[in-house]
Amino acid sequence: VSDFPAFGEGPDTRVIGTQDIGKTAWEEGDKLLLSISFESGKKQGYTLEYLSGVWTLNDKVLASSDITGVLALYAPDCEIKSDGSIGLASGKLYGMAEYIPAKTTVDGLNVSISFKDVTRTYSRLRIAADAGQKLAVTTTGFTPAGATEVATAAYTLTTDNNGNAFLYGVFAEDATVSVKQGDVTFASYTFTADKNPGGTEHNKSYALDARPVIDGTLGGKATAEESDITALVKQLKAYVDNGITTIIVPGSEPALIEMDLWTNTAIGEAIYRLSGSDDYDENNPYNGKIDLILQDVTEIVDQEFYSAWALNSITLPKVIKIGDEAFHRTWFLKTLTFESVLTEVNETGGVMFAQVGKEVEGCDLILNCGQMNESSVPAPDLTNNIWKFKFENEFKSITLTHTGENSECDECNALQ
Repeated sequence: VSDFPAFGEGPDTRVIGTQDIGKTAWEEGDKLLLSISFESGKKQGYTLEYLSGVWTLNDKVLASSDITGVLALYAPDCEIKSDGSIGLASGKLYGMAEYIPAKTTVDGLNVSISFKDVTRTYSRLRIAADAGQKLAVTTTGFTPAGATEVATAAYTLTTDNNGNAFLYGVFAEDATVSVKQGDVTFASYTFTADKNPGGTEHNKSYALDARPVIDGTLGGKATAEESDITALVKQLKAYVDNGITTIIVPGSEPALIEMDLWTNTAIGEAIYRLSGSDDYDENNPYNGKIDLILQDVTEIVDQEFYSAWALNSITLPKVIKIGDEAFHRTWFLKTLTFESVLTEVNETGGVMFAQVGKEVEGCDLILNCGQMNESSVPAPDLTNNIWKFKFENEFKSITLTHTGENSECDECNALQ
């Protein structure tokens, strides 16, 4: 048995989320299904298993000179049937796994199986979402790999540790795919004639962004209205009510709304209102529910997350500036991560981190290791878990992380 065939890849299909090049080699426990046909019309089914680098047959083949053909198939969702044929395993659906017939030749009692130069007669759709997310995927015009008819049943897919789930098959021109969790639709796409003439190409990988995203710019608006905030709160509630707690907010210039005492971002105001604004209720179902990723912003404005009790964690990949009281009274915040180095902090009040994690035994602060060498901002006290500006801000822990090209950082190790 030759090497596992490579899947067609290209940089244009790898732009969303964590990359996944697919299966590239035989792995321990892989199985090949064999169905041998005889002149009598009967079939015998066998399984080859890849163990310790060797293909091992699960049983002895009945020697016979009247072999008329052999089907050798890599198809994880298929099995040998009682009549010796190969078919879909119970509870499985075509399209959720690879389906690759090998090239076979028969010379007397010798059967040769080859995957050399084998290509797939279908494409792959990679659905990029959160890790471990259970998705409901519906399609039209989709013929799954291994099937001869268009799929009619919906798929239930669970993403892997990289946030990827896959469908294997052919999407015809004007075919559609929709990805949901509960009542929330993450992505819908139509393979139109102008974008995908003739449908998807064989042996090519496609990618669909189905991450739980909320547009922080509200479609490019500079100023938000009350109706926008109401709609955002409704959307956030729908996400959380359907078990979607990790929420990605793209957009480097978020929409702003003028409040009585300050100017806030639309997403900040919506999260603030989600858990009841200043009317604290320890039993509010949205307390500590949201893991927020502000993907593109570089600044957290004054009081942006003041009393935002709905927050469980915040990840800030690009923020370099924070405003006064930006995280004041985020009582349910367990983790706050700055992946970039803060270079500017508004110390007017000096309580930008006061009372973080108050209701959850404190907040873990994670900083870029370069923060220790940034002269424009006071360095944190790693020993006592304090970051002092005008006043001391206490954390459950303060640790450093290295977000550059190297996974190991001598500076981080030395400082900690």
